[in-house]
Amino acid sequence: SYLINAIRNLLREKCQVSATTGKASYNVSGVTIHSLLKLHVGSKGCKDLTGQALCTLQENLNGIDYIPIDEYSMLGQATFGWIDKRCKQATGSHDKILGGKSMILIGDTGQLPPVADKPLDHSKPSSNVGEQGYQAYSMFDKVVKLTVNQRVQGTCPEQVQFRELLYRLRIGQSIFQDWRLLLTRQLSNVSNLNEFEYATRLLYSNEQVAKYNHDQLNQLQHPVACISACHSSSSAKNASSDDMSGLEPVVFLARTAKVTLTMNLWSHVGLCNGATGTVRHIIYDNGHRPPNLPLAVIVEFDNYRSPAFIDSQPSCVPICPVTVSLQSENSLHERQQLPLRLAWALTIHKSQGLTLPKARIHIGKTEKSPGITYVALSRVQNLSSCVIEPMSFERLTALKSSKHLTFRLQEKKRLDHLAQATAIAFNH
Repeated sequence: SYLINAIRNLLREKCQVSATTGKASYNVSGVTIHSLLKLHVGSKGCKDLTGQALCTLQENLNGIDYIPIDEYSMLGQATFGWIDKRCKQATGSHDKILGGKSMILIGDTGQLPPVADKPLDHSKPSSNVGEQGYQAYSMFDKVVKLTVNQRVQGTCPEQVQFRELLYRLRIGQSIFQDWRLLLTRQLSNVSNLNEFEYATRLLYSNEQVAKYNHDQLNQLQHPVACISACHSSSSAKNASSDDMSGLEPVVFLARTAKVTLTMNLWSHVGLCNGATGTVRHIIYDNGHRPPNLPLAVIVEFDNYRSPAFIDSQPSCVPICPVTVSLQSENSLHERQQLPLRLAWALTIHKSQGLTLPKARIHIGKTEKSPGITYVALSRVQNLSSCVIEPMSFERLTALKSSKHLTFRLQEKKRLDHLAQATAIAFNH
């Protein structure tokens, strides 16, 4: 964020800072690239803008020459193809890459690849728009390599050890001593385990997360509200949450439940996708009850920073049901639901970009997505801030046998070469 703020201060009104997720955009005081360029969130629905939507896009980008995108490793080829399309539509410069706009991609290529899309550097795009994204990305020829890990700071031996462990893990070169060091953070070896009772669980599968969250919900000893979404059609009812901007068909809630927002409501004040909080009240109109939708759920958010809705509880915000639509051929399908999800546990994918004060980590039996172990362990600022489920040395080194690692290291080598050429060109 320090670097991004420096870029913003240098370029001022010509720059619009963005990020690939709501939480990341909040951390850098920017907007999501999806909201900036009117991109559809999900696997379907992107199309060229027309009419008022196109005018709004052109107004938003008028005078903007530079667009930094944080956490760019989450961008896939298809999404980047649509970014190229939107910028060309906004400027009318269809013969220029990104419509003549300057994109500044910021992030760590060692993290998880994009979901339901191919990485930007993949040599075999799977669609025309993916090919467009691949070609646009290939045109980037200026690279600056940052070598200081800002999350894991410190010069004490423990921090140096942890940084070196993460670096080797990132490139698939973990050694036996790394495994022995991680064993010191297994449950049986942690003396202050009680301090991790309320730590966020990072788990490797959606099924694990759902089970743990529901187990925690049932332990609250409060009535559980099973809240069903309203749907306009059977297609809407059967649509996945990804195609409905994160809205679930059914949400389970109770007072004091830990929850997270599933969409961006007001990112500038912290009400963004991934923002966490605690349920304080579930408010229904007279004569209504679950499974009907409530009027609102009062959530006390951990990082809300704006005028109070309730003077005596300044961090409490009413979250109301929202409606999203899915275009399918000539039909429009709608879902209305609370943009909330239980959050005692998160998938490692969902944790990407977060910094957690404490975490309990289960990386699973396989490296099902290249980088999942690295992302999980790098969410904390020091090794003593996490507890790790038992793993074998073979599991820790599983990334080494991943075919995806070969492609990633090839891309790292290419970027390193460009970084050296950039440094020479600018005499640094």
